[in-house]
Amino acid sequence: MAGIDDDAGVNGARPTAGATNPDDLRLALLIRLAAGYQFREDGVIEHLRRIAAYVGVLAEACRRPAGEVERLRQAVVFHDVGMVDVPEAILRKEGKLDERETAVMRRHAELGRALLDEEGSPLLREAAALAWAHHECFDGSGYPRGLRGEAIPFGARVLAVADVFDALTTRRAFKEAYPLEVAFDIVRGGAGRRFDPEVVEAFDRSRRELTVLAERLATGEQPSRTGFRVSARDAADGGVFAATRDAYFSCPFCRDLHPREATVCPQTRDVLRRIHKLSGTVVAERYEVREGLGVGGMAAVYEARHVLIGRRLAIKFLDVEAAPSVENLARFCNEARFVSAVGHPNLVEVTDMGETPDGTPFIVMELLEGRSLGDLLRERRRLSPMAAVTVAIEILRTLAAVHTKGIVHRDLKPDNVFLLDEAGEPRLKLLDFGISLLRTGDERHKRLTQAGQVLGTPQYMSPEQARGATDIDRRSDLFTVGSILYEMLTGRPVFDGPSPFAIAGAVALCMFQPPGALVPGLDARVERAVLRALEREPENRFQTAEEFLEPLRAVASEDARYRDGRILDLAGPVAGPG
Repeated sequence: MAGIDDDAGVNGARPTAGATNPDDLRLALLIRLAAGYQFREDGVIEHLRRIAAYVGVLAEACRRPAGEVERLRQAVVFHDVGMVDVPEAILRKEGKLDERETAVMRRHAELGRALLDEEGSPLLREAAALAWAHHECFDGSGYPRGLRGEAIPFGARVLAVADVFDALTTRRAFKEAYPLEVAFDIVRGGAGRRFDPEVVEAFDRSRRELTVLAERLATGEQPSRTGFRVSARDAADGGVFAATRDAYFSCPFCRDLHPREATVCPQTRDVLRRIHKLSGTVVAERYEVREGLGVGGMAAVYEARHVLIGRRLAIKFLDVEAAPSVENLARFCNEARFVSAVGHPNLVEVTDMGETPDGTPFIVMELLEGRSLGDLLRERRRLSPMAAVTVAIEILRTLAAVHTKGIVHRDLKPDNVFLLDEAGEPRLKLLDFGISLLRTGDERHKRLTQAGQVLGTPQYMSPEQARGATDIDRRSDLFTVGSILYEMLTGRPVFDGPSPFAIAGAVALCMFQPPGALVPGLDARVERAVLRALEREPENRFQTAEEFLEPLRAVASEDARYRDGRILDLAGPVAGPG
């Protein structure tokens, strides 16, 4: 490397005809030489390209001479060559480094200077200074020497900003990427402490150019809007990272980022409580809570990641502030117990449950990617008859298994029917058994619904639910399947009204327009099945899910494509008005 000298120009042999800018070719060569020392780190060549680009932009913004800027761009790629001495187990460790590991990691600065320092080469002298001082902090809190202010070489002060900006905006072995707007805020917050205020001002002035570079040179996964758990490794690295721990959270109401101190979601105006700010935390030492996915009556749901095996999951927390009763806790726990007891492929797999140190219960489940039947109906209003029939069949197949175990769902609705695409084929999952009732002699379960208490969603209640009856059985679920099938066919709910009480009254009366009057040409067998399911008195309905399945299967089986588990024509157009 001693032969690579000179400040900005290129000495020695020139590139062949047709080559690009000689400085760019030289930089590419230097990057590959430097990457040889860091071959164990994923994406090191891309990292060095970004660092060189960012340093060049910042040095220019600080009005440095062109020769100095080019020397910095080339020298900066060697700043971490001392990492050659750091074991791979430390480089890739996800958790906090212990004292011995920290000491091993930190000695790379002195080793880098020893490897690079060459008296006769301005480029290598610059690279040695960068390797030695790029972990120094403007306030004197860095290493290896605790240098302060302008005692830190200018290039190292520029590199400190560029290196942290790249660390924030790219995915590493032990952390997710931060969105660019968050990274800019974090760097600005480090001015005067970790970073030279002059360089941070230049960074601010260069925001547009840095954004373009970051997006153009990005590799791997896009930044994740997760609220950003700052890893223990990051937090140990200094105040600028540790300060981000409480900076932002992913709101489960709107799925956007808000400052941690926000008390109301600015998009939905919902009040934000502790349960809505759990993104960025680690639960039970193994579940990293990420993006907020949604909020229900008693719970908030987040995407999570198992920190040991990397599996993406969903984690649901009971809102103990909004639903503090023993009954609500029992209903919440029902979901994990009952779903596990059934074990049907159309039910969400529950993998774990527990409680946070502050007493918040949680359930860990498989993460579903798709959309609810409710979302589909709001978008399209109605489905083709074959799609509606085959969706209903899958709901009933699932209920047949659930009812066999003595479980009544009691809150079926389109929003609790989740549609996902597996290998190009639509599949269905039945969600939210939180208020389900186990029909056994166990009074502890029966008492979860008090006399006269109405639980469920009014538009999809059975008449007996609307009256507040406690002796709800599986025929109530079958009535609700009839309501959902009616809406899928006609594009409108079977019962509606200006208020929940008005809807409940309409359900209790059980008066509605037959679906055939709204869907010309509807198969008479399907209409008869809907009308029987929607009988006001339970004894006049289908008595079991299997009985309800018979006429629907008869219709579906006439299509050669049909088999159990298959949903047909879900993506097809619907003719006629909804």
